[in-house]
Amino acid sequence: MVTQQDIADKLNISRATVSRALKGQNVSEKTRELVLKEAEKMGYVANSAATILALKNTKKVYAFIIATVDEGYGWQTYEGIKEASNIWQGYNLEIKVIFTDINIDKNQCETQIKQFYEVIETNSVDGVIFSALSKENMEIVTMECKKRNIPLMTLDMIYKNSELCHVGPDYYNLGTYSAAYIANLMMKKGKILILSYDEGYELSKERMRGFHEKLKEYPLIEQYNVGLDTMSKESYYKALSKYYYKYNPIAIYAPYHADYIGEFLKKEGLKDDVILITNGINKEIESYLFDGTIDGIVSARPYFLGAVVANNFYKYFYRPREIHKGEIDVACDIYIKENYIRYDKIF
Repeated sequence: MVTQQDIADKLNISRATVSRALKGQNVSEKTRELVLKEAEKMGYVANSAATILALKNTKKVYAFIIATVDEGYGWQTYEGIKEASNIWQGYNLEIKVIFTDINIDKNQCETQIKQFYEVIETNSVDGVIFSALSKENMEIVTMECKKRNIPLMTLDMIYKNSELCHVGPDYYNLGTYSAAYIANLMMKKGKILILSYDEGYELSKERMRGFHEKLKEYPLIEQYNVGLDTMSKESYYKALSKYYYKYNPIAIYAPYHADYIGEFLKKEGLKDDVILITNGINKEIESYLFDGTIDGIVSARPYFLGAVVANNFYKYFYRPREIHKGEIDVACDIYIKENYIRYDKIF
């Protein structure tokens, strides 16, 4: 059996340095990389029981998650994190979730950074999971974590520059998948009404950019874009009452609140006359999917995001040879009523 001392002798460093590197404690990233590479090469297997005894103090990871207008996104991410935590029960590690609620207004980038600094300046932080509202926020967090030697993993595809790994779907691709799916349901021709709301954050802009870029490939599809003033039901009803009857589209795409649209279509007796595609999921949207009002949901799989990134962080502390580095793309799902599953277990 390969021991930590064997690795230390091979690299001409102390066993204590090897131990700290395997745990991610108080060593440079260069040294950690060197030790992990040699450990894998030599076939080192960590003794989990010994590791737990060595880590008498609980490790604390803080996950900064966005509570979005995309209905259950933030909560589903949190549920995924909880699942991974349940799998690793008994290990001295806690993951505390902090939500940044962008439903409040369009100016939550500053709030997110204030939350981050409040945590790292008043707590002992052993790891950070961060879902950034902007490139600038991601740059600040990356810099601070590197300066303080805090391991960092990131969620969503806004900015791929994490020290360890990045987990998420590519939101540009999410938009292209949505466009390709609805275009094929339309037989690649006809009128489409696009109802969107600019909440001011880069992920949503990337999704809409991907959607519009993909639709350019279908010259027989006529686009009618309507920007909503608010996310209220009244705004949706007002837009639909005006623009549906003005353009008579055969399809509607709305990344948010397809439940409001489904309610409008059913009241107007139009549920079977229009194709409706969305990205968000809640209980009302599920019911409209099952009764055929909504034809499909292109989902970013937030439950998977939370479970995968949390599980990877546990491995960072207890099974470092097994952690994933670089990009972990959890991809997207396209749900119709025949294949829809509400995930509550993965592992």
